[in-house]
Amino acid sequence: MTDVRRSADRVTLAGVFVELASTLVGPYEVSDLAQRLVDRAVDLLDVWAAGLLLLDPGSTPKVLAASTHQAELLELVQVQSGQGPCLAAMDQDDVVVVEDLAAVEQEWPQWVAGARAIGVRQAYGIPLRLQGQTVGALNLFRTGTDGLAAEDVAVARAMADVATVGIIQHRVLDRAESLTTQLQGALHSRIVLEQAKGRLAEREGITVAEAFVELRRRSRETSTPLSVVARALVEEG
Repeated sequence: MTDVRRSADRVTLAGVFVELASTLVGPYEVSDLAQRLVDRAVDLLDVWAAGLLLLDPGSTPKVLAASTHQAELLELVQVQSGQGPCLAAMDQDDVVVVEDLAAVEQEWPQWVAGARAIGVRQAYGIPLRLQGQTVGALNLFRTGTDGLAAEDVAVARAMADVATVGIIQHRVLDRAESLTTQLQGALHSRIVLEQAKGRLAEREGITVAEAFVELRRRSRETSTPLSVVARALVEEG
């Protein structure tokens, strides 16, 4: 890698962390922070897609964000089947690497079938953990077989750390609210997003996956949180 390329990569990386950190200034929604995390992970790292699961005490983990509709479906398979690298990462409090689906097929048959169905060949589960508290996990999906570079894994862990700080800080700032109420707020944003995807798909005659891409494009071009864009579309309808 040339010095110019290395310098450009460092500037891009710094910009991503500044963006994530800026999200934590003032009022913010955990769902928006999570969406930025998975989107920037795909922009910055050598991965095809990313997703994020949030722990829901007393219940199953919930899908909080995904970079594509296909990745969201695979995360749902993981939650519903109780199988997959994200769940394993939360259980083990450590990074879980799946570089050969065949190696985990017996242990996670449903998840492996879902991964193969959308062309995923490798996955990395990275726990969102700080000071002994695990709040979720970041999933990175790849369609290649050459493995994710150690530098990319290190950056992904750092990005997950930023998200962890944001989620925990959100809970601390809203200590008067119960954890359940906070989670309900975050999950409500996801419900509104699903409604927006469906309405846009129906109105424009496109697929739900294409509607998700369009919503993200509008969010980026207007520098508006995805949850706000989705809510506006649902309310206007």
